[in-house]
Amino acid sequence: MRPGIPVMRTTITLLTALAVGLLPATAAQAQPQPGAPGLKIKESRHRVKAIGPGFVLRLSKHGLDVRIDEERFGDPATGNPIVRQTIDLTGLTLRPFECRNGTYTIRTGTFKRTWRLSQLAKRPLPYTDGFATSAPGIFTPFLGELDGTVTDADGRTLRFLISDLVQEVLTPDGFAATAPIHGLFIDERGRVRDRISLIGRFNAGPGGQNPVYGIEDRGTCRQTANLPYGPGSENAVVTGPLFVLPFSAPVTVPRDH
Repeated sequence: MRPGIPVMRTTITLLTALAVGLLPATAAQAQPQPGAPGLKIKESRHRVKAIGPGFVLRLSKHGLDVRIDEERFGDPATGNPIVRQTIDLTGLTLRPFECRNGTYTIRTGTFKRTWRLSQLAKRPLPYTDGFATSAPGIFTPFLGELDGTVTDADGRTLRFLISDLVQEVLTPDGFAATAPIHGLFIDERGRVRDRISLIGRFNAGPGGQNPVYGIEDRGTCRQTANLPYGPGSENAVVTGPLFVLPFSAPVTVPRDH
């Protein structure tokens, strides 16, 4: 990790700095793409289980449970340390979540982040130079946990639970990434009002040749925003203050979701 440069999977920015809009679903790839190896996602309507290198995450309306095996988290052979950081979201001005059944503004909460870098290297295009400056290393993996409260347009308070993950692999054969965000908005009666299910995948050959990328949406929360990573980071798919991939990418909505 370079000293003085914060390594961030998701940059939280002020609401006034970003333009937000709804994104129509578009066709991505005709065939499913694999994304990065080493991260498995199992999800049903209101439950998610993620198994990654050295961690297991479970998300339901009852809570967000994360178990980390520090001896196996990421790639210990690199010698890079495990980094932990907690951001207090209370009082910050953040982009609201635009969902099918409401618009939600964060009032209280924390964003716990744990990651290990496998190497310092640039990702291939269309990842931008601005993003390389913000995140100069390859995440193997990044593990984010968000827990807090939001209010809707009528002033009602809901709880939110969100997992924000990234698994990236860079080898002489190419670059691959899987970037899933899952979340639940739960009302005072314990009912799930809206859910986030956005999985970004990226695959490219040696030297970044023939990049293939897209986002799968099985949830009810999706927007677009211009990210602060320079030209090429406009109209990225986001949910609230979190982005999936740091550039514009096609979206597919499975028929069976």
